[in-house]
Amino acid sequence: MIIRIAAALLLLAALWVLFRFAMALRWSKVVREGSRSTEESRGRKVVAEIPLPDELLFFLEDDAGFYWGRSQARKSEILGARLLLNGGVIGSFGPPGAALPDPPPAEEYEGRERWDVLIYCRGRTEAVPCGSLREGVSREIAARVFEAVRRAGSS
Repeated sequence: MIIRIAAALLLLAALWVLFRFAMALRWSKVVREGSRSTEESRGRKVVAEIPLPDELLFFLEDDAGFYWGRSQARKSEILGARLLLNGGVIGSFGPPGAALPDPPPAEEYEGRERWDVLIYCRGRTEAVPCGSLREGVSREIAARVFEAVRRAGSS
């Protein structure tokens, strides 16, 4: 009888842990969707969700520019951009007949992919960290960010 009671208590404890985990996941989804709705109600389009170790950033676009975290790039100031994998250039675009500044040197391979997009604006360079998640997630995020900036820079 004691074994059955202990097994039942252990089962209840495991179910409680699973329930709390499920509710935490649901709550984070509700908060993320609320933040997304708030940004969309301001007239901004969510280009990509960037999961960083400490937070989830939205890469946002409106008629005037791009916004992520505390950074921004005005469309009228964009000169070009580079798509980087571990600091190495994968793709770039710039004004016809002009060269972009040299990219930073590629880093030594750490065993994981780290994707970034550098946006070259008049007088400054903005970096968009797109993450280092496996299975192509960060690559897809970086490609979306780069393509949105390229479209804005070309027009």
